[in-house]
Amino acid sequence: MMNILKYISKLIVKDKIQLTKPNENSFSSSIDFDLYPPTNHEDACICMIDIVNFSKWCNDKSPESIYITMTAYNTFLSEYIDKYEDVHKIELVGDSVLIVSGMHRFGARLDASTTVTNMIYLSIDILTNLNQIQEIFDNKHISLRIGIHLGNVYSGFIQNPKKFQLFGNSINIASRLESNSLPGTFTISTNTFKKLDLTKIPPQFNVLGKSKSCMLKGVGNVDIMTGFINKDAILIADDDYVFLEIFTRTCSRIYKKDCVPCDSIHKTFAFMKENTYFLCIVDVHFMDNIIYGSLKEFRDWELVYRKTRQIILLMTIDIENIKDSYLNLVDGFLDKSNVCDYSTYPSQEMIGSKNITI
Repeated sequence: MMNILKYISKLIVKDKIQLTKPNENSFSSSIDFDLYPPTNHEDACICMIDIVNFSKWCNDKSPESIYITMTAYNTFLSEYIDKYEDVHKIELVGDSVLIVSGMHRFGARLDASTTVTNMIYLSIDILTNLNQIQEIFDNKHISLRIGIHLGNVYSGFIQNPKKFQLFGNSINIASRLESNSLPGTFTISTNTFKKLDLTKIPPQFNVLGKSKSCMLKGVGNVDIMTGFINKDAILIADDDYVFLEIFTRTCSRIYKKDCVPCDSIHKTFAFMKENTYFLCIVDVHFMDNIIYGSLKEFRDWELVYRKTRQIILLMTIDIENIKDSYLNLVDGFLDKSNVCDYSTYPSQEMIGSKNITI
């Protein structure tokens, strides 16, 4: 609770939040109702955002605490939305957020390519700063799922209370795409991606994986692509806390990058599916379990969903006896009995040269 209040205090000082007034970034609160009759919008880009583990987080929170936290979260989203032209937050209901671009309000006349580009940029902005959302909720298990789809929608105000709303199957598709996303990722329909001007795709869009067919409930088969956030960090996984600390400090010194420590097989491969890392260093044993099965499953999953192969180094005290079994699954080995010898670690240039398109 203290972290939440500190976050709120910073925003109040900066005059970026007023708890007693409607959110000025909300589309409904910023326009004259009578000037905007019901309208059809072609090629509107819909973005649905859902908070992972929100219900569990609410279990021990008071209504006031939930209100204060969600107000801070709403302000966080609005600050990023305001960076992009013709992108509007339509509503926040519970933990679900509906954002739309391409409605051509306030004189905006953006083409579909720019509209989709802006929405992908926004998603990358939000997910890249997921740690700030976890600070707002004071919970490391909070994450987001995002779905993006381009299609036709119909907008208008309904009465009692008067509220601006969107209607159309495109919203349902975006919602299903969101539900299909892994925590910390976004999912975009392939048809929406095809609206982009491929000659102007920025480097950040390399986070998008392969196109694959997916059965969406109530929708049918839709070709989708998953967006993964590139973390310029090193994931280090070991259930021995002494070695975990040693490897974390050693890699931080060698590579001058942040390190993400992890102490369980489940969390390790969940992190590796949600993000891509500069490098992953994983111990061959966790308790009495070897990681072969989990590593093989990850590589098979990677072939389906991603365009590039994650660089993984395996750490062990018995390299010669396991090398043949893991040779096709990892990109190198580190000797745990010689962990402080910097010369045994691959250089940044060598790691960069191992990036493989799959």
